[in-house]
Amino acid sequence: MAVGASADGLAGGAATADAGLGALAPESLMVRYVEGDPAAFDALYACTAPRLFGYLLRLTRDRARAEDLLQVTFSKIHRARASYLRGAPVLPWMLAIARRSFLDERRAAKVRTEHLSDDGSLPEPRAEPEAVGADLSEALDRALLDLPVSYREAIELTKINGLSVAEAAEVLGTTGTAVKLRVFRGYEILRKQLARFRRFSE
Repeated sequence: MAVGASADGLAGGAATADAGLGALAPESLMVRYVEGDPAAFDALYACTAPRLFGYLLRLTRDRARAEDLLQVTFSKIHRARASYLRGAPVLPWMLAIARRSFLDERRAAKVRTEHLSDDGSLPEPRAEPEAVGADLSEALDRALLDLPVSYREAIELTKINGLSVAEAAEVLGTTGTAVKLRVFRGYEILRKQLARFRRFSE
């Protein structure tokens, strides 16, 4: 099955879906999709793609990459549909696939050959600017980006994507206790960063 909708038209699939399907929970739509109902996929895409795209956009910080990864994710969802455990929450399962797609892309990027400078040496990494954004939301966004990846993912899944601790643990392949610890430690770092921002902005 082709996944043809773009992130700019995430609701486009709903137009071709049976109007009654829009009222069904994602779990019910997934079961119908697994059973071969193509209209169920359109409705499932319409109700889950915005959340998946938002998650991928936060991971990549690049709209084009997030759009590409969204399509890759749904292609993988189609191929893995038979492995879906009926009745299990759909969104954490999909987010786990989206995360693996992102990590696969990142691993592939790491194997690219480094470009040498004119004198044959590796270029020096550019220094990150020290200035903190003048806006609190910008400061928070930057502070999130500066967190260790494991802390940031735990916070984004639970506080931004609204998953439970158990669901976030499923996406991350870890335990609920580990997720809670990562969120706690991440918040401790964020509090210190934002306190620094307030001092600079006074």
